[in-house]
Amino acid sequence: MSHTILFFQDLLLVLLGACVLSLIASRFNLPAAAVLLVGGAAICFATDAPAVALDPDVIMVVLIPPLLMSGAFYTAWREFRRETASIASLALGSVIFTTASVACVAHWVDPRLPWAACFALGAIVSPPDAVAAKALLAKLPLPERLITVLEGESLVNDASGLVIYRFAVVALSAGVFSAQDAVVTFSVLSLGGIAMGAITGYATIGLLGRLKDARLSVVLTFFAAWAAYLFGEHLHGSGVLSVVVCGLIVGWRQHTVLDATTRLQITGTWDVVVFVLEALVFILIGVSLRSPLEKLSAGQNFSSWLPERVWMLAGATVAVVILARFLWVVTAIVLPEQFLARVRGTPVRTDIRQATILGWAGMRGVVSLAAALALPDSLADRDTLIFSTFAVIFVTVVVQGLTLAPLARRIGFRDIHGPAEPKYLTQFEARSVTFQASLDALRNIDIGQCKGNEAVVLRLIDEYSYRVESNARAHVGGADLVRLRHTRLDIGLQAVQAGRAALLKLHDESRINDKTLHRIESELDLEEARLKRLVGP
Repeated sequence: MSHTILFFQDLLLVLLGACVLSLIASRFNLPAAAVLLVGGAAICFATDAPAVALDPDVIMVVLIPPLLMSGAFYTAWREFRRETASIASLALGSVIFTTASVACVAHWVDPRLPWAACFALGAIVSPPDAVAAKALLAKLPLPERLITVLEGESLVNDASGLVIYRFAVVALSAGVFSAQDAVVTFSVLSLGGIAMGAITGYATIGLLGRLKDARLSVVLTFFAAWAAYLFGEHLHGSGVLSVVVCGLIVGWRQHTVLDATTRLQITGTWDVVVFVLEALVFILIGVSLRSPLEKLSAGQNFSSWLPERVWMLAGATVAVVILARFLWVVTAIVLPEQFLARVRGTPVRTDIRQATILGWAGMRGVVSLAAALALPDSLADRDTLIFSTFAVIFVTVVVQGLTLAPLARRIGFRDIHGPAEPKYLTQFEARSVTFQASLDALRNIDIGQCKGNEAVVLRLIDEYSYRVESNARAHVGGADLVRLRHTRLDIGLQAVQAGRAALLKLHDESRINDKTLHRIESELDLEEARLKRLVGP
C-alpha cells in the first residue's frame, strides 16, 4: 500500500479519534481543547504509533489562516474597538514582559542556555493562542467585555511574539541583536500586515457583493483567509495580522453584502471546517509530543525520567508564564484603571474578579508549537525548548482550561453573556424594534388592492403584533413572562418536529417526490433554526 494511502488512513483515524474525544467533552461538559490534548498525549504514550513530525510551515500556512479568519469574522468590531487599550496592553506589553521574564528565569535555572535561546523560548510561549482562546471561551460564564478582550488579545498578539522570536533566532545564528532593528522590523511587519489585510478584506467584500452563487461565496471566504496570509508574508508583513484584519472587515461588512441563504451556508460550512481543524490541531499537539521525548530520553522508553535540567526548565517556564501574566494584569491594567477612576470619579472597569479571569485565561496553543518546531536543527538545546513549550501548552490548556469555568462561577460570574451595556438595547428590546418595523410595513399595505389575499395580510399583522408584544412583555415583565415566551417557542419547536415527522412519512409512503421533500425540509430547517436561536440566551 502506498505511503499516500497510509497517510490518508492515519488522517481518518485521527479525525475519528477527535470526534470521539469531542463527544466525550460534550457529554461531560468539558472544554474540548483540553480533552483533545489529553487524548493526543494518551495516544502518544499508550500506543506504538510512529512519532508524528509536524511541519511548522504546514501549521502556519494551512491550519492557522482559516482558524484566525473564523475568530476575526465573528468578533464584535464595536466592542473590539472600545477595548483597544486593554487588548493592546495584553497583546504587546504583556508579551514583551513575559518574554523578558521567561528569558531571565530560564538563564538563571540553566546558565548553559545562551541568552538568545532563552529569549527565543520566552517569545515562543509568551503570546496566548487565538485557537485555544476561541475553543475554551465559547461557553464560559463570562461577561462579554472579558471575552472581547481575551479573544481580541489572542488574535493580534502573535505578531509581537513572532517578531521577538525572529530576532532571537537571528541572534542565535549571528550572535548579535539590535533593538533598533527590532523596533523597525516590528513596525514594518505590523503596518504591512494591516495594509494587506485591509486590501484583501475589501476586495473580498467587493467580490462577495457581485457573486450570486452561494457556493462560490463560501469558497471565496476560505480563499480570502489563505490569500491574506500569503500576501502578507510575501510582501514582508505579518501574515497573522493580515488575516485578522481581513476577517474583521469581512465580518463587519457581511451583514449588508450577503443575503440570508449565503450567510447560512457560509456559517454552516465554516462551523464544520473550524471544528475539524481545531480538533486536528489539539490532538496533533498531543500526538507530536513523542518525537522530542524520544530524543531527550536518548532513545530509551518513555517511562524513563528525562534529565533533571529539562524538568527544571519546563517547570520554571510554566510558572513564570502564569505569574508574569497575573503581574502584568495587576500592575499595567488594574492599578492604572483604579487610579484614573478615582481621579475622574467613574466606576472601575476592571475589578479584582475580572483581573483574576484575565490572569488565568492565558492559554497557549498551536502558534507556540509551530514556533518551537521551527527552531533551527543546529540549536543544541532545541528539543529541551520544544519540551518546555509542550509543558506550557499542556498546563495552560488542560489545567487552566478545565478550571476556568469553575473559577468564573466561584468568583461570581454566572450569566454566560453578562449584563447588557447600559447604552445598548436588550435582545428583547431589539427584537421588538425589528418586528415593529415589519409590522408598520404590513399595516401600510393597501389591503383593498390585495385581490382576495386580505386574510393573508391580516394573519401576518396578527403574527408580528404578537412578536412585538411578546418581546416587550419579556423585557419588562420579569422571569415569569420570559419563561412564558420560552414555553411558546418550545411548543413551536415541537410543532416543527411534528411537521418534519409527517413530511418524512409522506416521503416514505411515496406520496411526495425528493424535490418536494428537500424544499419543505429546508423551510422546516430555517424555521427550526429561527426558533432555536430565539430560545437560546
